[in-house]
Amino acid sequence: MGFKSNGMGNAEAGYAFDAGFGKAGIQEEETYYGGLLAGKEHCTKQLTNYGKTYMDAITKAPTFGHTSGGTVTAYGLMPSFFDPALVDRTIRQTPLLQLLPRKAVRGRSYVYNAMTAKAVPTNGTAGSGFKGDDAALAEDVDTWTSVSTTMKFAYVVGRVTGPSQASGLGYVNLLAEDIRVKSQEMNEILENEIINGATATNALGFNGLRAAIATNTTANAGAPIDLEQVRKDMNDVFEANGNVDLVVTDGNTFNVLKGLLMDYQRNVERPSGKMDFGIPDAFTFDGALFIKDRFMPTTASGREIMYLDLRYVFLAVLQDTTFEELAKTNDSHKYMLKWYGSLIVTAEMLMADRTGIQ
Repeated sequence: MGFKSNGMGNAEAGYAFDAGFGKAGIQEEETYYGGLLAGKEHCTKQLTNYGKTYMDAITKAPTFGHTSGGTVTAYGLMPSFFDPALVDRTIRQTPLLQLLPRKAVRGRSYVYNAMTAKAVPTNGTAGSGFKGDDAALAEDVDTWTSVSTTMKFAYVVGRVTGPSQASGLGYVNLLAEDIRVKSQEMNEILENEIINGATATNALGFNGLRAAIATNTTANAGAPIDLEQVRKDMNDVFEANGNVDLVVTDGNTFNVLKGLLMDYQRNVERPSGKMDFGIPDAFTFDGALFIKDRFMPTTASGREIMYLDLRYVFLAVLQDTTFEELAKTNDSHKYMLKWYGSLIVTAEMLMADRTGIQ
């Protein structure tokens, strides 16, 4: 079979053509797939015959590789394919950051007033209560306190050099990808602080939920969790005038709770709508939403379950996550992401935390 010169050696060109098109009975410059202009039946037959022959040729073709000395043992090299989609193996979902309300505030502190005690009813004497005819009416004296929480400042700094950006053209926008990664990093910093923050160990951060809930805490002393304990914790919140609507724990304790529920009911109740916030298997029990969070303690005999009343938990935000370019002092693009705010727990005594779970 004849062939035209195309810049390759005649032997190499002839081999490549014969191994593919030639074995399918297709002549040089013959239209073997007519596209829109060809009849469907004719196209299908041509493609079937060509595809079968071509795949046979691929199967029979010699492989290529390198010897220990680096010599190529092949007729040619196949080019590598670089997937432009970068895989982030470190990403962690941040459900509490999505679940908690955020309030826009002004100033470097968030100040609120809280009633700590009502006047005790004293029937027949002073204060509120039932009185006799024409009884003396003394005033009811309630107790209030003012609470101030200082705003805290979180930062993430990124930098991409000029040569890196130039070399990435046509492959991936390295600056945009770095900003995406740093944005997720900011979310993870905030999620961790919401759960584990403690001003006693880091005064530059804020107190998280574990540090804030101090009144209704129960140590499990390394024992496994059971449903009776969960119901007790939820009742403790109820008797303290709270209503549990969100329960947060780690993945292991979460699975234990699901297993305990399966012993008593056929199906674990799933919340209505999309309520897993990127983490599957959220379920409801006694009217509360149970979720697992990767930032909760995972050490054996150190796991916890937090019972929250979201009426009294929110993020006071002076400035939400903001992108800002930094001074250019060399051949690079430097920037920062910043967040100003603090976690506010206005009534920690209306919540509960069970610690030391197996």
